[in-house]
Amino acid sequence: MENKKLTYVWGIPTRFFHWSLALALVGAYIAEEEYLTAHVSFGYAAGILVLFRILWGLAGPRYSRFRDFPIGIKSISGFIKGFGKSGNVYAGHNPPASLVMLGIIFDVLLIAVTGMLTLAQEGGQGLFKSLTLPSGIEFKELHEVFVQTGIVLVIIHLAGLLADLFIHKSDSSLKSMFTGYKSGVSAEDAQLTGFQKILATGWILAPLVAFIMVITGPPIQVSEGEGDAGSTEMNENGGEQGEEGEEGEDED
Repeated sequence: MENKKLTYVWGIPTRFFHWSLALALVGAYIAEEEYLTAHVSFGYAAGILVLFRILWGLAGPRYSRFRDFPIGIKSISGFIKGFGKSGNVYAGHNPPASLVMLGIIFDVLLIAVTGMLTLAQEGGQGLFKSLTLPSGIEFKELHEVFVQTGIVLVIIHLAGLLADLFIHKSDSSLKSMFTGYKSGVSAEDAQLTGFQKILATGWILAPLVAFIMVITGPPIQVSEGEGDAGSTEMNENGGEQGEEGEEGEDED
């Protein structure tokens, strides 16, 4: 159905993904290794979110599907020629936003996978704990590389939103991520099929269940280095016991 004033572009599942992924990434970054259990909990949630986003990109509604992302040479060329013009508004993602979004999705997937491989390599825990991992690869280093790449992509994403807000003002994409509606374009509204609604339900529930199960489970423990079998949390306790032992020796 054509809507001359507002176009419903981003449904609830897509907006849930956007803000939940932002929350998961910020939470994981803040927690880091000092609060490893929380860090891993947010990491699992982020990984599941992007897995479902990939499925959504293949079987989701209009504007969210990967095939609707304007990343062809013609689309990119047209965007560059019309850059800065108030009428250069796309119903869904514009070409650079499409490229950045694809980059973020697959980078976060790599962050989650290398994080789980690190957990298996250093702590013998997680989904990959039963795998025989190559000793010559430091998955923690790969994990950190993808994290830094993700930070760069997020900065580019935020810069693009600010530029769009300045150029298009009332027709900016930022507002649509809250309301779902984008103004300034005349296009068909996005609609969900029965299958997409079922998929969206799993998309919303799965990361929440994973987060709760990990955060309420046993503390995550990993080795801090060669010859050190304790985790960050264990080392803190061990440090306290060591100090008490030293005090006992001094008293003797």
